[in-house]
Amino acid sequence: MNELAALLKKRIKDTRFIFVVGGGYSSRLYISSTRSIISNNAILDQIGIAFTRINALILKDLLSEFNVYPNIVTTMEELTAGITLSDIVIMGGIIPGITTDSVAMLACELTGCKKMINISRENYVYDRPIREKGAKKLAKLNHQQLVDIANRCDDRSAGSNFILDFFAAKIAKRSNIDILFVNDSVKELANALDGKKHTGSIVRN
Repeated sequence: MNELAALLKKRIKDTRFIFVVGGGYSSRLYISSTRSIISNNAILDQIGIAFTRINALILKDLLSEFNVYPNIVTTMEELTAGITLSDIVIMGGIIPGITTDSVAMLACELTGCKKMINISRENYVYDRPIREKGAKKLAKLNHQQLVDIANRCDDRSAGSNFILDFFAAKIAKRSNIDILFVNDSVKELANALDGKKHTGSIVRN
């Protein structure tokens, strides 16, 4: 976290940041264990959203030295206000059926941001589900390729885990938003922010 803070300090004068936080392993584990008593996917999605907001609160506290918007943003209307008042806005999920991938892409679209950096343990898009034999990582691909891959891999079930969801891919395509996939290395994140070569897929037309 100290490395991330140092990175932000160097760029905060010229750049505003929107962090959209996912639910992570805890969310998927809780949803999986809850399926035996709850079958309603909308409710399961709401559980997932609650975890994203818990994680967002943790990040907000860790970045408290910065000019962070005081609330975890839960609507696009609040995002518009927050980004004009603060250097950093932090969000989680918003509504059932819409993943944090889509929230991030909608946030980019609304604010005119043309670069979204996806940070996760898997920093490459593959031409098919990674567990399938012969899956190949793609260093570069265009938006339509990403849409096609997401369409095959996104089953839209609560708690599912995939590189980027179909709706997010479509939003990126319609607004021509570059997507850079990186792992959790701060060095790789810095390279992606600065437009330098990084280890991970790039989606760009």
